[in-house]
Amino acid sequence: MKKYAPIFYCVSLANLCFFLGNSFFILLPVYLKNLGASETYIGFMNNIDKVFLIVAAFALSPLIRGHNPVRMLRQGYILLLCTYGAYLLIGSLSWHIPFIRVLHGIGFAVSMIMGSTIIFESVPPRDATEAIGIYGITGAITNAVSPAVGEFLLSRGLPHQGLFLLSCGFMLLSLTLTFFMPQIIRGASGAGEASRVNIGQLCRPTAVRAYLLATFIFGGGFGVIITFVPNFIRTDTALNYSWFFITYTAVLIALRLFFMKAIAKAPVGRLVATVFLAGAGMNVLLNFPGTLAWLVIVGIIYGITHGVLYPVLNAHIVNLAPVQERGSINALFTAVFNGGMMAFAFAGGWLIDCFGSYPAAFNFCAVASIAAAVMIAVQKQGEGAGRVSV
Repeated sequence: MKKYAPIFYCVSLANLCFFLGNSFFILLPVYLKNLGASETYIGFMNNIDKVFLIVAAFALSPLIRGHNPVRMLRQGYILLLCTYGAYLLIGSLSWHIPFIRVLHGIGFAVSMIMGSTIIFESVPPRDATEAIGIYGITGAITNAVSPAVGEFLLSRGLPHQGLFLLSCGFMLLSLTLTFFMPQIIRGASGAGEASRVNIGQLCRPTAVRAYLLATFIFGGGFGVIITFVPNFIRTDTALNYSWFFITYTAVLIALRLFFMKAIAKAPVGRLVATVFLAGAGMNVLLNFPGTLAWLVIVGIIYGITHGVLYPVLNAHIVNLAPVQERGSINALFTAVFNGGMMAFAFAGGWLIDCFGSYPAAFNFCAVASIAAAVMIAVQKQGEGAGRVSV
């Protein structure tokens, strides 16, 4: 693994604390289910934050070049700290839950986009895939740690409010770290300027549009997994859902620690199409719930899917834009990914309630993943052609 600038490690540590707190909200569907919510309600409420996450991402896009990224990251953390505290007020399916979810979405957008933008701005383009993959480990590992810890604490009688309080503690650590971060030194051409490229220009190249659509589908599959797998495992098996999150996270980390260089050198189109097909197979396997071995296999396949697709799609899309627009297109990537999460979760909740079966949502994701694989496979080689011009 390459050595990076000091800010890379400081932002990565802050991101770890941020996601340790945020990943406790993977168990929010469990809490809503305990309060009597339907799957449609859960799908909607667990992802309504994505609407304003997307709005915030588009709003951030033209501002990133003209503002201090560390200061903007700090502001995102402050908003999330206040939002996590607001979850302590929830004791029923009350009217103010959507407002809390909206604030969560805005804070998450600012925090996630500015953290990854700082990473992209601190490394050369040739190292972007490896750097964002390594950085992503700090967030991905929490998808195993926080749900497992949360499941254990809940089984010992801790109320969900205890998890929300833990989230506040981790968020406070992230906020504190922003005061120790080195500053980003930008070139004169980029300092103090708003973006000169609009969203339409960023999306003009065919390759950018194709990979953004693939990102939308990938995000959609992730939204269905995060929203419905915990309750699916609780309802249809006698297993602990934390095994899935632990397995997929372990595989993801192993891939990014030991195989990232090889992944970065592979032909992007062929790699992305192949991994999408693997993701489709995983969703099909979810039709046959059974033993712990089944759950571990599903986790392994999803670990490969997420471990490869997120950094490869993120870095490839960012590298299709001019260097000075990397922050803007990174914000667009985040908006599209989370837009997929929201749309698929809404559709998945409706399908589950309509058919009375969780696999209805998983099969929908399988079909979408196959479509994404075909779309990317037919892209011409040399996807980097057609960069946005300024």
